[in-house]
Amino acid sequence: MKKQALFAVAVVIALAIAAFWMGVRPAARMTAGYKAKIACSEIFVAKRDPAIVLAQEFDGLPSALNYFTARVDKTEASVSVAGPLTIGKRRASYREGYGCSLHHDGRPAPLPTLPVIASSMPWPSAGENTPLPDGVDQDAINAALDTAFAQNTLGHRGIIVIIDGVIVGERYAPGFSKDTPMQSWSAAKSVTATLAGAAVHAGYFNMDDRLLAPEWEGDQQRQALRWDDLIHMTSGLSFDENYYKPTSDANTMLFDARSAAGIAATKPLAHEPGTHWAYSSGTSNILARAIGTALEEEGGDLFSFARAALFAPIGASSFVLEPDASGNFIGSSFVYATLRDWARLGQLYLDDGVGANGVRLLPADWVDYVREPATDSNNQYGAQLWLNHPNPQTGEQRFPGLPSETFSMQGHEGQYVIIIPSARMLIVRFGVTRGTRPAPAIAPLFADLYSASQN
Repeated sequence: MKKQALFAVAVVIALAIAAFWMGVRPAARMTAGYKAKIACSEIFVAKRDPAIVLAQEFDGLPSALNYFTARVDKTEASVSVAGPLTIGKRRASYREGYGCSLHHDGRPAPLPTLPVIASSMPWPSAGENTPLPDGVDQDAINAALDTAFAQNTLGHRGIIVIIDGVIVGERYAPGFSKDTPMQSWSAAKSVTATLAGAAVHAGYFNMDDRLLAPEWEGDQQRQALRWDDLIHMTSGLSFDENYYKPTSDANTMLFDARSAAGIAATKPLAHEPGTHWAYSSGTSNILARAIGTALEEEGGDLFSFARAALFAPIGASSFVLEPDASGNFIGSSFVYATLRDWARLGQLYLDDGVGANGVRLLPADWVDYVREPATDSNNQYGAQLWLNHPNPQTGEQRFPGLPSETFSMQGHEGQYVIIIPSARMLIVRFGVTRGTRPAPAIAPLFADLYSASQN
């Protein structure tokens, strides 16, 4: 009887430990994966001081990160992170041209050597040899930027203002410069959309074609999905975009999956395609993988295509598209480039899809296409870019003080490439804004910069 009782207690304890482990381990893997990936990219892609990255990059985030220790291996160009008792141990490693990828059941898939492209094209700056564009109040722009960086409570890392192709304002926080590649977060989605446009222009597919994924074989409903459904985020696929839940679809996809697109493509339909808008990083990764597949079927690859068909022709050499462990570009979230090169991408949209060399890179109707509001989005979202139309329900704009024609690339914690066609104006702001919603907090600065260009 006593043995049976001891056995029962042992079983209960074992089950309790197993339940605890099953609950804690996934969260620990996400936490360690996040810290390893971000630290790796900031150290080896952005080339920032490891001590500063580890001491400051995770300020303002959940305190659990403090219990996960990071080890930087400069020889292996990697960062390993583990929690107490090595729980959740993860590793991210850097590869030239590809940035950092998390390991998953072994090292990331091998990738081909990328073609080298020329250095980024310089921007003319207003000054002695370049006249200030008409109507620009240089003093007002300087004052707005000086004020923004004086205390810098919003965590600006860099801001650049370009009008008529001329830099009229540029500032960087200590430790950052015009040569520092900066993390996109969801501004990567606009890079993915631009690659889709370049592939359409090159004849690889059309947006009304069906977008086939291997996970949808035998499923007629999902096999009917079009490229257009995914790029406008009206696929109808279920996806949990909750970043505050450690095991959400979004966190699992980015920080604990071999294939980001594979996680998203397994999701069932929750709505009829084309009828319901829902912001989903998952659809962006399905889209990115599909672009790569279309190129591979013709003997190419997405990363080389991006350099040859997009970045080289716009004069932007710093772009790094980071892949997952399976070798596919994480098109929802992980791109690095200098602010001046992010501006080059914005300039492509101001120039109606024509590159710096005068050659068309995107279809003639592409800029209009990406600005077409997605169904059911309250006119707030286009094709992987945000719009500034007044919300028909509330009348509010995302960026009050900017024209309704404005559209933008946007990323978590306040990454913005603001495109204002009528003013021939770009405002690029990257940084880390935590503890408040970035858009409302930064919007007054954008309004001041725009106002200073309209005198």
